[in-house]
Amino acid sequence: MGAWTPGTIAALREKLDLPFVRAGANGLIQEFNARFQEVYGWDETLIGKNIAEILPAEFRNLHHAGFARFQIMESSKVVNHPLTLATICSNGESIQSEHYIVAEKDDTGVWSFAATLKPLEGAYADQAQ
Repeated sequence: MGAWTPGTIAALREKLDLPFVRAGANGLIQEFNARFQEVYGWDETLIGKNIAEILPAEFRNLHHAGFARFQIMESSKVVNHPLTLATICSNGESIQSEHYIVAEKDDTGVWSFAATLKPLEGAYADQAQ
């Protein structure tokens, strides 16, 4: 894995045609864009909840373990390349999506994680670039 690049989260945030979500080092969702809300149906009640809310139940323990490992090792095999994962919508529906996850450390040494999610099935699959 290469060096963490400042500005990677800002670059993802600018891709307005793709759903975007960001979580802090504690795994709590801090923001998402209008496209994320449109595609996956979540509203502002998702802010402050664990990112696991949008993951299938069977993957939540693995996610928590990976998140904890990252906090210790500061390395990951899942960031900076596309991954096909299920995303849970607010209505409980699951949509296969291509996740592109990045991690960035701020000036105080605190990590933040963000991803764009490109829906691969359903009504929005053909619209994402």
